[in-house]
This record gives sequence, C-alpha cells and structure tokens, in this order.
Amino acid sequence: MLASVHELDSGLRIGLRLTRPSDAPRVRAFLERLSTDTRRKRFFMSMPEIEERAVNHFTFYNPRERIVVAATAPLAGVEAVIGMADIALVDTGVAELGIVVDDEHQGEGVGAALIEAAASLAAAHGATHLRAEMLDHNAPMVRLLERLGRTVQTVEDGHVLAYTRLPLRTDRRAA
Repeated sequence: MLASVHELDSGLRIGLRLTRPSDAPRVRAFLERLSTDTRRKRFFMSMPEIEERAVNHFTFYNPRERIVVAATAPLAGVEAVIGMADIALVDTGVAELGIVVDDEHQGEGVGAALIEAAASLAAAHGATHLRAEMLDHNAPMVRLLERLGRTVQTVEDGHVLAYTRLPLRTDRRAA
C-alpha cells in the first residue's frame, strides 16, 4: 500500500508513505491548515499555534515504537500532506492509532486509505488490536475503525476509547 498512488472513489489521487524529517515543512503546513474543530478532535485541544515539538512528533520517531503514515496529494503543483495516521506500539499486541485529515479532503476516502495502511503496518509489527482515544461522539473515527471489523467503545479513566481487532495475518514477519 505504501509508496504507490491510490485513486479514491472521489477521484482524488493520493500517495501513502512514511513521513521523514525532510517532511517538516509539509507537516507544519498541514497542521496549520487544520480547522480549530479538526485540531480539537485529533489533539483534544485547539492548538492555536503549531509548535516545533508537534512537527517533530510526526517527522522524527523511532520506527520500533511509532510509525507515521502521510497521505499526500499535489496541491498548487507541489506534494502536500493532506492526512496522517500515527501508530504507537504501546502494549503487547495493542497499537494506539490517531488519524487526521485536512478539512478540505474529509469524506473523500483519505481516512479509509490511511486506516488500511495503519492496520497493515501495525499487524506487521505484531499488533493484534488497534486502540483509539477520541472525544465522545466522534462518529467518523468509529466508522473508520469499523471498516476493519467489530469495534468496541469504552470509557477508561474518563477517556473514550475504541478497540478493534486487526485481521489475522498468516505472513507475519519479525519486525
């Protein structure tokens, strides 16, 4: 799925790839384009200013602990990040997932492509379940998780969490 072009049902053509340090300007521009509501849904705060720490979180990471997938598309003639999936390998068999798509491209299938790639990468790294923390009533995130299979929502320590089992892989390799 990675490093190839995907044509979505909406007609949008996107690339999926791992982020890298040289993506810092693209990641910053992406985060700055997000509306206050989208930032709040993904980061649980409005983030009025994008700090360097936030950009580094998505561009400098240890791939044994976290993986960040970018959905890119040509905007104004240059490659731009239009969505990201952040996968943290937090517990034995559990990977924590965060997905965000810019406001202009929500509802076009970018999140669906990102969750498929994230699930595949998490499973390849030994995860059997995805966990997503979210604001209450985040129906789009629940729908994305349900694409993978049965999803259970719960409240733990005051946080809304959703869990879904990853499809079993028969070709699992050591990470």
